Amino acid sequence: LIQLKGGKGLPLNRPVGVLRWSYSGEDAAPISINCWPEDEGTGSINVNVEFELTRSDMILTDVNILLPLGATDPPAIEEIDGQYKHDPSTGMMCWHHDVIDASNSTGSLEFSIAGSDVDAFFPVQVMFKSDSFLCPIDINGVTSITNGAAIPNSIQKSVSPDAYQVS
Repeated sequence: LIQLKGGKGLPLNRPVGVLRWSYSGEDAAPISINCWPEDEGTGSINVNVEFELTRSDMILTDVNILLPLGATDPPAIEEIDGQYKHDPSTGMMCWHHDVIDASNSTGSLEFSIAGSDVDAFFPVQVMFKSDSFLCPIDINGVTSITNGAAIPNSIQKSVSPDAYQVS
């Protein structure tokens, strides 16, 4: 049973968030990211980045993995699953995937770029959306607290992390 404080009813014909949930356990992240920059000793760094969907029950959409490059020069892409965009004004690269799900649960990116500071590639930031919850919760219906009658309603479920960084 979810209701507003003081036993007040929810407003009609107006969207309202009624449940906000936070979880920070080790199994909370639905995707793991590994980034291995390696100084080649020749003024070039070779970078390998991999992701793995750790929650096969979730479907992630509009996934963006943001990598600081430590330089404004574009990276030389060796191998990539998905697409990328380079922003020279910020020195960032966005590795994008429309969908990551059980049938597309892993991916890799390999590139090289001029430089020698392997720490420049951190923190990696991850953004995504999902209609799948991290916990099995569902809304069975909406009823009036006054008379118990069913109230017509619509429900929109979404998950998006406030912050997700790999340091």
